[in-house]
Amino acid sequence: MYQVTLVLYDAGKLAQADRTGGIALDLALRAQDFKSQARAYDSLSRVSLYRGDHARGVTYAQRGLQVPDITSSQQASLNMRLGRSLALIPEQGAASRDALNRALNVGGLSPFGEAALSGDVGIGLSHLREYQEAGTLLNEAASAIGQWSPLFRAQYLGRQIQTALRASDPSFVADRMNELARSLPFIASARVNKRVHEILRASLKWNATPEIRQAREHLQSMLSPEVPPST
Repeated sequence: MYQVTLVLYDAGKLAQADRTGGIALDLALRAQDFKSQARAYDSLSRVSLYRGDHARGVTYAQRGLQVPDITSSQQASLNMRLGRSLALIPEQGAASRDALNRALNVGGLSPFGEAALSGDVGIGLSHLREYQEAGTLLNEAASAIGQWSPLFRAQYLGRQIQTALRASDPSFVADRMNELARSLPFIASARVNKRVHEILRASLKWNATPEIRQAREHLQSMLSPEVPPST
């Protein structure tokens, strides 16, 4: 049920992902399986965040952190989920930063885990408007994680572009948009397609800049044929 939750989440079916995540949690609680409980809380926090229910995302992450005997990677991930959810709640910036720092300070992660954590913490820092640090972490994540997951690489490239757009850095945006465009033929993800449309809309205000216009055209041209064009 946990794996089904991730598939539904990536397909953008968030209500269904929330239901299957709840089933995964119920089964883990019945089995008294602590690691599965933490994993279920993590997935429910993730889904809640993407549904826009940030307070619920905080609650699930906090409950996950209260589960005994969780692994280092689960501790890091749940702190990251907590920090990212708090980052989107007014007047919770300091608490968000504390949680994100705790996530980064957890040791014993695999190289893949460290790369993914860097990218996810970078996303949280971007919401806190810590654009330079966020961009650095997202760049490290995108550079390192491609050897394991083209999907994760595309996600972090997309987030890096969105961070640069918020920081008003059009030259860097154009370079990263072209890089993202080159990665699209190798993945199939509703979440990535949605992010591409968000980038195309957000970058429209710079369309008079030739390098941005060319990068936008390149990115649009690499979308899957079944994906409707951006307005």
